[in-house]
Amino acid sequence: MRKAEFNFWLDCILFLTGTGLALSGFVRWFILPGNGGGYGFRGGQWFNPLPTFIFPRAIWSDIHKFLAVVFVGLVVVHIVLHWEWLVAMFRSLRQK
Repeated sequence: MRKAEFNFWLDCILFLTGTGLALSGFVRWFILPGNGGGYGFRGGQWFNPLPTFIFPRAIWSDIHKFLAVVFVGLVVVHIVLHWEWLVAMFRSLRQK
C-alpha cells in the first residue's frame, strides 16, 4: 500500500472516530444528562431506573472512552507519519 493511500484511509478512520466521539459525547451530555442521580421517584418495583437512548448511559460512556483511546492512538500514528513535514514546517517558520 502506498503512503498516500495509507494516509487517506487513516484520515477516513480518524474522521469516523471523531464523528463517533462527537455523537457519543452529545448523547451523554444532552440526551442522557446526569449520572443516574437526581431523577426523583422512578415509579415502583418494575420501572427501569436506567436512562437509555438506544443503549444505557454506562454503555455510551464505554463507547465514548473506547473511541477516545482509538482516536488518540490514530492521532499519534498520524503525527509519526508526518513527522518530517512537521519538522520542516517548524524550521521554515523559525527562519522567517
